[in-house]
Amino acid sequence: MRRITTRTMVASACLVAVLGVGIGTWAVLGTSSDSSASASTDERHGKHATASVMQGDLTDTRTFAGTLGYGAATGVPGTAPGTLTWLPKPGDVIERDQPLYALDERPVRAMYGTTPLWRDLHRGLRGADVQQLNENLAALGYGLSVDDTFGRRTAAAVERWQRDRALTVTGTITAGDVAFVNGPVRIAGVDGVLGQAPSGDVLSVTSTNRVVTASVAQRDAEQLAVGIDVDVRVNGAGDQMPGRVVNAVPAASEDGPATVDVTIEFDAGDRTLPAAAAVQVEARGRTEQGVLSVPVAALVARGTSGGYALDVVRRDGTTKRVPVTAGFVAGGRVAVTGAIAAGAHVVVPS
Repeated sequence: MRRITTRTMVASACLVAVLGVGIGTWAVLGTSSDSSASASTDERHGKHATASVMQGDLTDTRTFAGTLGYGAATGVPGTAPGTLTWLPKPGDVIERDQPLYALDERPVRAMYGTTPLWRDLHRGLRGADVQQLNENLAALGYGLSVDDTFGRRTAAAVERWQRDRALTVTGTITAGDVAFVNGPVRIAGVDGVLGQAPSGDVLSVTSTNRVVTASVAQRDAEQLAVGIDVDVRVNGAGDQMPGRVVNAVPAASEDGPATVDVTIEFDAGDRTLPAAAAVQVEARGRTEQGVLSVPVAALVARGTSGGYALDVVRRDGTTKRVPVTAGFVAGGRVAVTGAIAAGAHVVVPS
């Protein structure tokens, strides 16, 4: 009885030390080439509850809470004069050349690009906004070279585009004709009011892709830096899915601790996702490769001599106390070195 109590106290102290690093520490343990290393971690040898000594990679994996959604919304400003006569509904998806809203019953159509339409576009101009226009016209089938020049061919393409949509043919693109958005968008909110002139943002939009967002403490941001591969598990959607951090932005905070808002893209394959759900994001940290490991609870304090030991089960069911050196800890397991081998069985508390 005394032995079990001592072991439990040591295991608890070790676990407290591990969990002090951060909430939700997990381990990924590679399998050993020795088939016995994959034995159950809750076997019985006579009167002993045991676990296998396993060999493989021991990884410290942090788990963060996230939310399934469409990412941060951005505004679509209304800069052209007129009266709003049509607006989409939240949840609508708008693609290239489809109406975003209408002024005086004339659709303002979506075109893809990151540079806002800050001027009327006409023949003789050059710039990033012109190149965006050329890219969109080319994608819509109006054959022209994609460059940053509004020349004769662009003017002819604009006139054909206007004619095909029963618009007044001017050869000029204005804010009453198009608005540039970052690809296909989902309507997140409608700010404009029918019957009124645009004032500020008419709409707020998001990407059409599902993403995971998480707010993490500044001290944990390194584990969720942009470009880091992670695994995400959406509640109600089955197994983990591979993901990658694509954005990390410090959150504004005057009173609370510093945090970072993280956006994660992931591959859902053909599975159906719920409309909204909580998500667990697992980020892999430090890895020790090819180590022998046992459950932390299997460690036994060696009393006045110091250090740790394991009670190794012999073939006849008796045990032998073997001194070991404890090392890296992750997910309730500890790397150990000493006179032990993969596949051996060690006593753990019942």
